[in-house]
Amino acid sequence: MAVVGWLLVSRNSKPHLALPVPRQALMGLTRAVSFSLQTISEEQSLLQQDRRTSDSWRDRCWRLAAGDPAVAIWFASEEKQPTSLDRSEVNAEGGAGTEDCSAGQAASQWLDRLEESLVTFSTPQCMPVLKQADSVSVQELHSIAGMSLSDVDTRGGRTAETRSRAVQWLAQLLQETSAQVASRNGVSHQEVASIVALGDGDPEVAMLHELLVTAKSLRGLFNDFAGSVSSARLEAIRELAYGAGHEINNPLANIAARAQALLYDEHEPERQRRLATIVDQAFRARDMIGGLMIFARPPKPNRIEVNLEEMLRSVLASVEVAAEKSGVRLVLDIPSNNESVFVDRGQIEDSLRGIVLNAIEAIPHGGTVSVEAVRSDKGSCFLTVRDNGIGMDRETMTRMFDPFFSGREAGRGIGLGLSKAFRLIDGNGGSISIESRLQQGTTVTVRLPGQ
Repeated sequence: MAVVGWLLVSRNSKPHLALPVPRQALMGLTRAVSFSLQTISEEQSLLQQDRRTSDSWRDRCWRLAAGDPAVAIWFASEEKQPTSLDRSEVNAEGGAGTEDCSAGQAASQWLDRLEESLVTFSTPQCMPVLKQADSVSVQELHSIAGMSLSDVDTRGGRTAETRSRAVQWLAQLLQETSAQVASRNGVSHQEVASIVALGDGDPEVAMLHELLVTAKSLRGLFNDFAGSVSSARLEAIRELAYGAGHEINNPLANIAARAQALLYDEHEPERQRRLATIVDQAFRARDMIGGLMIFARPPKPNRIEVNLEEMLRSVLASVEVAAEKSGVRLVLDIPSNNESVFVDRGQIEDSLRGIVLNAIEAIPHGGTVSVEAVRSDKGSCFLTVRDNGIGMDRETMTRMFDPFFSGREAGRGIGLGLSKAFRLIDGNGGSISIESRLQQGTTVTVRLPGQ
């Protein structure tokens, strides 16, 4: 049986394990890569987005590729590894990863990991890692699996059984190699040379390599396209917001002025109440339009050195009433009262106030909102606003910076708060990122310049 490649299995801080991959296993991997690329392409074109889940994609990949113990063990190892999809995370650029990720997102992540783990003659950049890894021989793999490399059957409904056995093989392999770590050696130069000699010109190796290269190129194109669409959409929203806000402000000012004039000469109580309501609602609409125009074209910040503790205490004081009504406890953690940031205090206070209010609104039955400040080695200050509310779903995460988008279906009324905060913080040389899990809360991290 010709070994034409290796799969690297991560072991925390220890050297990788190198599992031998025979030629016949490459066709299964090729089919899984092809299916993953098809999944990503169909999701991008919205053909299968609502029909295929990440779990169904994983099951299909197991059936396609895990007919070899080495591949099955690698699959089991990868499912144990933490990835960027283990939690929701969105930044101001619109990037997202979610626990309930789509099949296309899971497939893209898996392809990245496969490219990092598969070593053949066509991946010379992985050879240094391979030479440092603990090599598992074909005989050891036979012994652990208790069968020949072609006896694993993943057809029909036996995917769960195969996955269970692969997890057991992985645990046994890790245990045995850890016990023998002192006597084990890395992959020898002779073994690496043998792999290169066998794989060079092998059609199965070449086919899988070309498919991985194609998949990487297409994923790059999809990501670039998605980023361009997101930027164009935000720019269109900004232009519409500024134009509409400018036009709406004029009639609002006339309505408020006329209602105030009528209220001044009115003595009948019921008419006074109605006119006062008109004035209040006109001013409320004016404030909303003002927030929209700030999102569209924020004013140039007047940046000065600002005491961080004073600013944060001012923000929390301004939302104390809202927190008490919701039964929310506010917690502030600042390492030193001498910390300072270089920002426009009014703009940043307004931004942080909106973020904290969002956190309070996300906790319907009482809880805690904590605000923590940490100074980085590079001088920036990181502010973390964390709540234990109900979190956000995938749709809300991808649209949370859009003005007037409401995530109330996920329990979070966003409105203009985050969109305005994003624009003001960005204008002050900072950045904002958000992590969230449904029913587990949300964390907003704001980076502010120290000078």
